[in-house]
Amino acid sequence: MKRTRMGVMAAGVAVASLCASGALAAAGRESSADMRGVSVLVGGGIEGYTQSLGADIQPGAAYGATVILRPTKVVGLELGYAGASNNFDRSNVAVSDSVRGPDVMRNGGQAVATLGLTAAPVQPYLLAGVGISRYNVRATAAGFQSDTVGNVPLGGGLRLHLGHFTADARINYNVLVDQQFATSLPSDTTTPTSTTGTGGIYTGTVNLGSTF
Repeated sequence: MKRTRMGVMAAGVAVASLCASGALAAAGRESSADMRGVSVLVGGGIEGYTQSLGADIQPGAAYGATVILRPTKVVGLELGYAGASNNFDRSNVAVSDSVRGPDVMRNGGQAVATLGLTAAPVQPYLLAGVGISRYNVRATAAGFQSDTVGNVPLGGGLRLHLGHFTADARINYNVLVDQQFATSLPSDTTTPTSTTGTGGIYTGTVNLGSTF
């Protein structure tokens, strides 16, 4: 019985020591992580559309660059460039004049606020903001035209801080304020009215950079 009690006590001491060393290591990592300051990130991923826009436009490449100001470990303010290249779904969209390269190119900017759910170096976060994009419709397709469109990005992600190195993976949905770049033409061409396409934009990216 005494030997069993001694063994339990030894195991308890070992577990406590392991937990303490793990906590100290985590604290060391957190103290060495550069989470405040200015971060510069570049990255890429995929961008697609939903609802009727998703039926007409195929998912394509997304790319961007972001400057982040973080006055605290949990609050971030971002200014970023975001672009994407997509092609029409030829089975749904009649393209009368094809071009080399993507059919639709989007170039835009956005201002975003992020809120970290923890203050740890591996940090999940939520984001929201406002943006504006210029859609350059390069292919001639009925119902599509170049236009400037406002959007509201909403989403979340996971950010890793390791010293000055910063990695960020995020998914966001852009609510389009105006979709005049995509209109569905009426079946009766004598009627001058038309309706705008419905849907928004989903974007998933991985971004790498440094915090200063």
